[in-house]
Amino acid sequence: MTEMARKLVAPLAIAALLLYSGYQVLLRLLPPPPGQSEPVYATAEVVRGTMRVAVEGVGSLQPIFLSSLEAPVEGFVETVLIDRGQRVQAGQVVMTLRNDQIGYEVAELEFQVERMRLELSQLLGVPPDRVTHVDPTRGVTILAPISGRVAELFLTAGDTVAKGSPVARIVDDSRVVVVAELVAYEIERVAVGQEVELRVEEFDGYALGRVTAVDRTAVPKETHFVYRVHIEAENPGLLRPGQQCMLTFRTQQGLLGVPRPQTIDRFGEEMLVRSQAQGAVERLHVKQWARVAAGEVLVTLGGEATARFIQGQQLDIRQKELELAKKQDIREQLVVRSPIAGTVEWVHVKPGTKVMPGWSLAAIFDQSRMNLHIQVDELDVVHLVEGQEARITVEALPGRSWRATVLRVDMMGRSQDGIAQYGVFLEVEETAELKPGMTATVSIFIAEKADVILVPIEAVFEQDGQAMVELMGPRGPQAVPVVLGLVNDRWAEVVEGLEVGQRVVTGSPLDRLQRSEEPAKEPFPGFGGGR
Repeated sequence: MTEMARKLVAPLAIAALLLYSGYQVLLRLLPPPPGQSEPVYATAEVVRGTMRVAVEGVGSLQPIFLSSLEAPVEGFVETVLIDRGQRVQAGQVVMTLRNDQIGYEVAELEFQVERMRLELSQLLGVPPDRVTHVDPTRGVTILAPISGRVAELFLTAGDTVAKGSPVARIVDDSRVVVVAELVAYEIERVAVGQEVELRVEEFDGYALGRVTAVDRTAVPKETHFVYRVHIEAENPGLLRPGQQCMLTFRTQQGLLGVPRPQTIDRFGEEMLVRSQAQGAVERLHVKQWARVAAGEVLVTLGGEATARFIQGQQLDIRQKELELAKKQDIREQLVVRSPIAGTVEWVHVKPGTKVMPGWSLAAIFDQSRMNLHIQVDELDVVHLVEGQEARITVEALPGRSWRATVLRVDMMGRSQDGIAQYGVFLEVEETAELKPGMTATVSIFIAEKADVILVPIEAVFEQDGQAMVELMGPRGPQAVPVVLGLVNDRWAEVVEGLEVGQRVVTGSPLDRLQRSEEPAKEPFPGFGGGR
């Protein structure tokens, strides 16, 4: 007999023995029922069925998933789309918040990342989306920003260059600009878009230009006022800033010649190219006065300093992108979504409410699966392990049961009334019809045998240390020894001593109106077994 069997049989056997002894005394003291000379015994048939032994406990159901929705940033509640008790799906929008500052910060960071990638792209000669994947040791290239001639080159091979150092001056000498000074009667006949002939004394013919701007603000000069007119002209190749030229305007009233010589102010476009990186000049790709196209390579920088510079730029981009991602994540959280499918427990805010970071907005719980915590004593806990099957019942829904599984058994117990108590945690499945907080009775199966001989526990008693039953025969009850196996609070497994179909005494004559002749069909409410 197992320790659990002994523990359950001992008190029950003593009780049965006392009942039996009392019954014998009553036989002598009480007269038989009217019209009946022999006593009537409560009996039960020996049956074959499934035997289960379980550890029982009581606990309160709690949801496994309880999600508290919190405000990600300071802001205002714009819309609330849920009510208390409402069912929601995972990912469903339940609330929206408003924070305009986050939108501005995201836009600013997006601009910074785009600019940083574009600048490094121009140095490395790769698309902007590839700059953070480039090997830093490959060096950088400095490109011509415009088409024109290299008017000045400030570097030679082997020079060390700092960021911001001048590299070259490129001029677009295909055009020249003249800022002419006209007097009052001349400016009255001049308008934007008019053609202008430029003649230089050293050359035959003229260059044709066009008025691009007219400034009618009078500017004092010596004894009179002058007005400035901007003219752009095609350069046939020999015009230079500083040269003197004569102008003839083609007006609607005819040709207007300016008798005073004007000065060519500058070429059409001029740019000073500066290095956007540091390092050593590995190669010069152009010479002074060479003609270059926009985007053409002027200089290649390399060396350890350049590699460190590129790596630093790449890290700066990644850091800025990380800041952007965090802000974008916060912006997305302004649209509050339910992280789980479940039921809204409560809503704490309403439209217009100002919230701070971390403030609780609502709570949603998933009642499709729940947790249960019970206490078991030191005699029972030794039979429990993780993964054991269990069943629960609740008084609110009688006649039904739910499957459960042992998740965890405490390693250390706490003394209560001189007996160590251990916590046991279970997960209950398919609990959509149950509510959190309901009291549940748990039965954890620790042993099970199928197709065994069973008798009601009331039929078993102990005599001189031997398990006994009273077998009902033609001459009345006769005590016979039996060998027991598994025992629970309703049934005992008989290993030796009885056969299926025999009847055993389960009570005295006083029990005859209280007992049924048929055995129970199921050892535990809601469980399989019995017969």
